[in-house]
Amino acid sequence: MKKITIFSIVFFISYSISSQEFMKKIQLKEGLLSDIKYNDLNITPLLQVYNDGNISLKVKINNESIANFHINCDNTTSDSERKEYYTKVYKNNFLTFKIENNNKYLIIEQAKFGKAFALSSSDGVLTISNKDDLIEIEITDYIHEWGYDAPPEDPNRNYFTDVQYTLKVKVKNVVKNFLVSSAELQSKGSFSIDLGSYNIIILSDQFGHKSSLIEMIIDKK
Repeated sequence: MKKITIFSIVFFISYSISSQEFMKKIQLKEGLLSDIKYNDLNITPLLQVYNDGNISLKVKINNESIANFHINCDNTTSDSERKEYYTKVYKNNFLTFKIENNNKYLIIEQAKFGKAFALSSSDGVLTISNKDDLIEIEITDYIHEWGYDAPPEDPNRNYFTDVQYTLKVKVKNVVKNFLVSSAELQSKGSFSIDLGSYNIIILSDQFGHKSSLIEMIIDKK
């Protein structure tokens, strides 16, 4: 009887794991698609192609927007140059808009180490987990500063603009806050945050009054 019980438990665990999709690639057509099932999510994509070549993709769940992509496709941009775009975040998932041979795809996958993604201040907490590895990260605040570095009578004064982001990072049970400067990022091209067993590489940022984002990669050492 014990052997049967153990077998049943193992079978149930194996079935639960195998029933989870780790990646789904959806070919998109212009217009509104029916709900796409991915694990416990029901996702509705809306693809719009405009006369000037621009492309817009809106991804919703229950009429709530979870990711927006806007691609500027002019005649001077080759297909290879615009093959992959920002990967957005929803909870512990990555959503990527790709164009391959003029076909348009939405790729949904579990968040993972080593892939570039754009974390927005409106996304909440992103969780990346892999066996015993667990990282939670979010943008908790951002402040836009601008002005001049000298009084008006100084003919050599310079105009400056900067955005200070606050990143809250939780590794297992240790929580730390980091300041990320947009001006420093632009001057260096990129910079990294050492987390011991992990490394956060900050690639770029995009400031907006309602929400801002930081593009980054989280690597495991």
